[in-house]
Amino acid sequence: MNRIVLLGIGLLVVGVSIAFVLLISFPGMMFGGCTDVGVPEGEGQGVDIIGVEDGNLLYTPDGANECSITLLVVLTPVGLIAVGTGLVLSPKVTEN
Repeated sequence: MNRIVLLGIGLLVVGVSIAFVLLISFPGMMFGGCTDVGVPEGEGQGVDIIGVEDGNLLYTPDGANECSITLLVVLTPVGLIAVGTGLVLSPKVTEN
């Protein structure tokens, strides 16, 4: 296996690991914060993306509380996975 493929596999592992940790910590998420308005369990309206403000992704996990997470934290695993996939597939593309 050449070094480019190994680097790609490493980036994929890191990207998937970060994404997995973010999903496990939902809705609070690492590097983010939520308001707590004390809505009783089951009375929420579902997860929704509110928008982007000042470099933060705003979302609501239950329809009442508002949470924010830095956009860089959300986009980092996506970028690592995309670059890692490209590096893993690049030798296969150049072969053909």
